[in-house]
Amino acid sequence: MAQRHNRFTDTRYGKMLYNQNDYILGKSLEQYGEWSQSEMDFLSAYIPYGGVCIDVGANVGTHTLFFANAVGPQGSVIAFEPQPIIFYLLCANIALNEHFHVSASNVAISSSSGLIHFPYVDYQNPYNFGLVGMSAEGGYPVQSRALDDYGFASIDLIKIDVEGSEPEVIMGAVRCIEKFQPLIYSEYHPTVHSQNLAKLIQELGYDVYLHHAVSFNPENFKGDRTNFHGDYQETNVFCVPKSKNLAVDLPKMEEWKFL
Repeated sequence: MAQRHNRFTDTRYGKMLYNQNDYILGKSLEQYGEWSQSEMDFLSAYIPYGGVCIDVGANVGTHTLFFANAVGPQGSVIAFEPQPIIFYLLCANIALNEHFHVSASNVAISSSSGLIHFPYVDYQNPYNFGLVGMSAEGGYPVQSRALDDYGFASIDLIKIDVEGSEPEVIMGAVRCIEKFQPLIYSEYHPTVHSQNLAKLIQELGYDVYLHHAVSFNPENFKGDRTNFHGDYQETNVFCVPKSKNLAVDLPKMEEWKFL
């Protein structure tokens, strides 16, 4: 009989199921009862109650549950997670916390509809499952769709974390972005994106700001002061339509950097 590797824990976002073999996100939920809290602390000022948030690359649902609590039952959250095994945990966490205003799809959001392949992963052995991205050498197929394929009625914020495929998400969401002018919060890989992500978003009439999210929160939910993250930070971009005239206390990425 295979060893059971899923565990429950209390978190800042509600009770959650996680894979104990995930030595980054899973360990953080187990030890701290939270994950990437500095990102959520930052975003909390920009999410309207009753709003609509899209979570692209939802993993087990930490951000999804945070968004669900922030928008309340009058709002809605649409979450996308391509890894089937991780998607099952996402759905379990949505159900456990009775967030009936959240929907989830086992879909890889990209620039177009089709099939995308992901590498085979052994979820019964230690790994950072959040690092799993598209495979160039085969693997199992997952349905891909563009955000523009969906008939959204409104969007207030799009969060993107898809391990280097963020530009493809933006290219498949141009009509949505032009129509709804949502805020965009995306992971940014300077060496992978080579500035193309920020340039794409700027060309849609956005100001792009850098946000460095510290991984360890000394005031974490479980009060554990042992820092296994060290000094690690996630580099993200926070993107604001120029039409909103929104004051943002972050360094702006100027357009001249992309010439």
